Amino acid sequence: MKRGLAYVNERVDSRIPVTLLTGALGSGKTTLLNRILTEQHGMKIGVIVNEFGELSIDHHLVALTQEEVVELANGCICCTVREDLLDAVTGLLKRQDLEYLIVETTGLADPRPVAQTFLHDELHDSISLDAIITVIDAANFHQNIQLSGTTIDQILAGDLILLNKIDLVAEGDRAEIRAEIEDINPSARILETVQGQADLRLLLDVDLHREKAVRAGEETSGDFISFDALVQSGQEAGNHLSREEISSVSFVAPHPFDYIRLSKFLEALPQSIFRGKGILWMKEYEERLIFHLVGDRSTAVIGDAWGDQPRESKLVLIGKGLNREEIVEQLQGCLDLSERRS
Repeated sequence: MKRGLAYVNERVDSRIPVTLLTGALGSGKTTLLNRILTEQHGMKIGVIVNEFGELSIDHHLVALTQEEVVELANGCICCTVREDLLDAVTGLLKRQDLEYLIVETTGLADPRPVAQTFLHDELHDSISLDAIITVIDAANFHQNIQLSGTTIDQILAGDLILLNKIDLVAEGDRAEIRAEIEDINPSARILETVQGQADLRLLLDVDLHREKAVRAGEETSGDFISFDALVQSGQEAGNHLSREEISSVSFVAPHPFDYIRLSKFLEALPQSIFRGKGILWMKEYEERLIFHLVGDRSTAVIGDAWGDQPRESKLVLIGKGLNREEIVEQLQGCLDLSERRS
């Protein structure tokens, strides 16, 4: 019997299963990924994380485990870095002990073109798509739909939908959101969660993608896709980020932030900035502060101590129609220039 969670469903397919983790910015994908990686499931998992923006933030937010984490940065995995994804998967397959693969897309990606990557002729005999898991932020459900049409694509693609952060919405609103999701994708399974807490036996090695295709009468006979076709499908998808005027501003500083000035900056942020994340150096703390901004909610959680590592602040803001120069100038004004990293 295969190790890990296979006791739930004995796999006939000997290929390595892949879970594609998708969902809007700030929905809780990385939180869910960390929960999976820190559970005692006994499997050797490879992880690929796609990050939108020039800075590497998400890679540092993934739990420190024995798993191998590959980062695809500065692009959206569904339309600009799919060749990198193919190379990353191929590289991970060289690991003799690999038993499972999880791919976390950027919150701006349509997972359907990404799923086609696993039909590539180099991967088809080694990998099978187990499930597309779509994580939804219940508190920002309607805002995310208005911000980007990709949110609907993510719901449509989901084999399993995690309605997350249900503790932040009233019971009546939660029921309405669930009904809307069921209307968009009636064939998906739905789990309601808080901070991504769910039994892993319902998430991994569940063979939901094939099961959904069989129910829909869309099961293929084993056809695979060439690299040329893969590139063409990406070109047809187009750069949706440009169409939606979505961009990011990255900021790195060798100085700590001034707490009061940074707080005032965040309070005055325009609605066009809907996601932020970073690792902050604050003069008052010996630890890193892990910063998240989702909609109008922002949090800063104490992380690991800096120790002997060089101290610096890294921050990424994502939104529509951003004025990069103005935002960088405002962030510069939030720094305490009296102290500099050694």
